[in-house]
Amino acid sequence: MEKIPFVLGGNLQGGELVVAYPYDMVRSLWKTQDYTPTPDDHVFRWLAYSYASTHRLMTDARRRACHTEDFQKEDGTVNGASWHTVAGSINDFSYLHTNCFELSIYVGCDKYPHESELPEEWENNRESLIVFMEQVHRGIKGIVKDIHGRGIPNAIISVEGVNHDIRTGNNNKIKNSFKIKTDLRKGPLNTEISPLQPFHGSTEPLLPHPLGSSNNCCNKK
Repeated sequence: MEKIPFVLGGNLQGGELVVAYPYDMVRSLWKTQDYTPTPDDHVFRWLAYSYASTHRLMTDARRRACHTEDFQKEDGTVNGASWHTVAGSINDFSYLHTNCFELSIYVGCDKYPHESELPEEWENNRESLIVFMEQVHRGIKGIVKDIHGRGIPNAIISVEGVNHDIRTGNNNKIKNSFKIKTDLRKGPLNTEISPLQPFHGSTEPLLPHPLGSSNNCCNKK
């Protein structure tokens, strides 16, 4: 994870039909369930919704709940800590210590499906997996270079209004670093760089709020 700066991840699990996003651990010592958002909560909600909304069953109002909990009110998504707190989850670790935004994807009610059911399970999740992987192209992407056109490793990327930084790829031969401040509210790319260095990159459309809106991110197949 440190050598290869992944930016998107999903760990596949069974036993439910829901996509859980971090944080997975509550911050209060007195609670076992409490909505605990990351500074990038709107991005995680969108990523979770992009998978759930294109799954064959997750957002189907006609289906029965897998067990006792019904995640339909949140469109097949849930904040991990509001569901059940988990200490030291891979989702929380990835967000806090790497560049990776990772979610837990519960792909079916049966935790151990029979091999005869696997083709159907694959079809239930195939489109969702593709759409989820496509989300890696959203946001700002590019190469941070110095005035000589050389890439700068370990550059700290700071998004204004979001208390969570990420870094560019690492190269032990170069130790220079600086911060980029980006105000996403002013447009697709409004960037200040200090010291004055060029940023070479591109942007994708900004993330809309996935829930509470009539606009879906994806078309169901």
